[in-house]
Amino acid sequence: MENTKRFERHEVSVRDVMTKSPVMIREQDSVKKAADLMKDSDIGSLVVMDEDDELTGIVTEMDIVKKVVAENISSDEVTVKDIMSSPVHTIEGKKYILDAAESMAEKNIRRLPVMEKGKMIGLITENEILEISPTLIDITREYDRISRKGEMNEYGEHVEKETSGYCESCGVYSDRLTSENSQLLCPECYR
Repeated sequence: MENTKRFERHEVSVRDVMTKSPVMIREQDSVKKAADLMKDSDIGSLVVMDEDDELTGIVTEMDIVKKVVAENISSDEVTVKDIMSSPVHTIEGKKYILDAAESMAEKNIRRLPVMEKGKMIGLITENEILEISPTLIDITREYDRISRKGEMNEYGEHVEKETSGYCESCGVYSDRLTSENSQLLCPECYR
C-alpha cells in the first residue's frame, strides 16, 4: 500500500492562487477614470495606491454605485480617495487559502491584497478561492455565522448551535451540523 499524503485543496498558498498584477489606480484619480478602467479591464475592483506607491485602499463597483451614482454625484467631481474602502485588510502570501477565506468571511469582504515584506505582491479574490475549493467560502461563512451567535439562551442555559451543510470530517451533508473545535461536524462525527 502506497503511503502518500492526501492533497487538501484548502492547503494551497495564497501566493499560488492570487492575481500577481492587479489593476491599480491612484487615490487622486477621478471615479470616472476608475469606472472606465474597471469597464475596460472587465473587473469589479481596483487597488488604490498613493503617490509613494503605498497601498491605501480598494475601490469596488459597489463603492461607485452606492457612494456616487445613487447619490447623483458626477463621477468626474469625486476622487477615488473619497469613496475607497480603507483601511485595507491584507494577508501574507505564505498563508493558505483557508486563512484568506476565513478572513474574508470574518470581515465580510471579497478581496484581500497580498503582502510580502510590507509590499503588495498581488490580490486574492473570493472567485479565485472558489475556483480551487468551491465549498470553502460557504463553509467559512457559515462557521463565522455560527460562531457569532450567542451560546446561552435567554435563561442562561448552554445551547448547542446547529446549521446545515457538509460535515468537515466525513463530508456527508447534514441539516444538523454542530461546531466543535473549529470544525462543523454531523451528529455521527460529533459523538
